[in-house]
Amino acid sequence: MLTESQLKALIRGERISSRHPYDTADEQAFVNYLQFIQAEMARSGIQCRVSENHFGDSYASYVQLLCYEHEHQIVVGREETINGLHVLISFLAPIVLIGQGEEITLYGDDGELEGGSYSILSEPSELVLPTTSLKQLAQKMERLFMKHHFTILHKEDVEKPLPFKAKIPTIFRRPRGYLIWDAIFYWKI
Repeated sequence: MLTESQLKALIRGERISSRHPYDTADEQAFVNYLQFIQAEMARSGIQCRVSENHFGDSYASYVQLLCYEHEHQIVVGREETINGLHVLISFLAPIVLIGQGEEITLYGDDGELEGGSYSILSEPSELVLPTTSLKQLAQKMERLFMKHHFTILHKEDVEKPLPFKAKIPTIFRRPRGYLIWDAIFYWKI
């Protein structure tokens, strides 16, 4: 688990690892490393979509992936539904969370994207996986990330209240309700 000083450093936006690509401020190094991991996932039959552009005009201390296997993708007419896993990967330390994720995409008659919706991973309760299929996929993902020296956090690691006062730039919780989660994975507008 992370120490109080490490949590405070993460809140300040500081990197707390000397492992590559966390040993550099070069965002492209992180992107390249993530692409390498995604290629490894693809070779294992795991599809992966990366959230675009740090959640729009805001900043997140992490990147969010939606990962799934063929069986998690359902196409009915012009609607595609993916019931897979969200994977949050910290930009500041080799730390990962894996939980439920869903994306619905609507296509027009011409095959062009018309709209859709997607979930975000924001609560520890979303780390509990409802189906055997998703649990098996999560186990595959955990093994892959552990191979690359990432720490996988679970519900019990991040659901505890933050043990000190802080000001975290997050939209998910108010200061009195901060969790360990908020020190590591925050999203500010």
